[in-house]
Amino acid sequence: MYVELKHINKHFGNFKASDDVTVGIEKGKLIGLLGPSGSGKTTILRMIAGLENPDSGEIIIDGKVINDVPASKRGIGFVFQSYALFRYMTVFDNVAFGLKIAKKPANEIKERVHELLELVGLSGLEKRYPSELSGGQRQRVAFARALAPNPQLLLLDEPFAAIDAKVRQELRSWLKGMIQKLGVTSIFVTHDQDEAIEVADEIIITNRGRIEQVGTPYEVYSNPKTAFTASFFGQPSIFKDYSNFRRFDILKNAENAIVRPEFVKVTKKTEVQKYKNSAEEGIVEEVDFRGYGIELRVRVNGVLLTARRSFDQPRIEVDEKVDVFIYRMFVTQGDTATLLENKSLREPVVVI
Repeated sequence: MYVELKHINKHFGNFKASDDVTVGIEKGKLIGLLGPSGSGKTTILRMIAGLENPDSGEIIIDGKVINDVPASKRGIGFVFQSYALFRYMTVFDNVAFGLKIAKKPANEIKERVHELLELVGLSGLEKRYPSELSGGQRQRVAFARALAPNPQLLLLDEPFAAIDAKVRQELRSWLKGMIQKLGVTSIFVTHDQDEAIEVADEIIITNRGRIEQVGTPYEVYSNPKTAFTASFFGQPSIFKDYSNFRRFDILKNAENAIVRPEFVKVTKKTEVQKYKNSAEEGIVEEVDFRGYGIELRVRVNGVLLTARRSFDQPRIEVDEKVDVFIYRMFVTQGDTATLLENKSLREPVVVI
């Protein structure tokens, strides 16, 4: 492992920001630190950077314990949420700042700055000031400045949070491609699930100062190991008693059932429902337009479920009675989550 945290603990007064955090990161990977506000993700990033010190435990980079190494000597690039550019410096001088501090030769600085500005797509803007740039351009300057000293590790704290939605989408793809091209190990903090899933090679999920799960985006989404991870993604409906829903195994000591929108199929009474004999009747309470389609809120057996339909399907109205089939659900027992599949999916369907 290139970056390792071993039994890291960190308190701020009575608040435990890191609770026995142990995790390893491979060289060249783009890692997403994902979790709700206050879950400890930014504290982990700042301790790796040297901006905070752990109360106990070891931080290891490339086989060396760096707990006592000052932030300026760790060889780490840091990109802040708010860009943190020098307002009265040009783009060129912002990118060159770290190189000048390191007393690099002027010709080497000039060559490196032009190389980086070409890399981030800002060639020709060397003489502009931050106020003359768009939000997306400013963040690219911040990336270039962080990369200028050729760091072996790049840390990014909510790098897209201050940018509007359209540019944020473009920068996600750009960042992923740039990191792959450079091969620099990178860790970015985010609370945006879509961002982590789209950009990261691996995701580290944090909650209450602990590491909940580590894995590829597909693994943590499709195979959550803990109750928190199962409930964190998407827009899940969470309820206590699922025994009224037909064709599911009943687990002992079950606490909560978690049903994601993609686990639910809603059909009009006049439409063909492949698993009609196993479907429940529901009443539509909300119909909302979304960019990806129509979002429904349907009351079934006293539970309000969220489901989705595409624009090309027949329109469903509020108060309409519909058929609702649940493909699967997660059921939690303590801190574990078990995926249950509707038994109808295992049986042959006879169409007459």
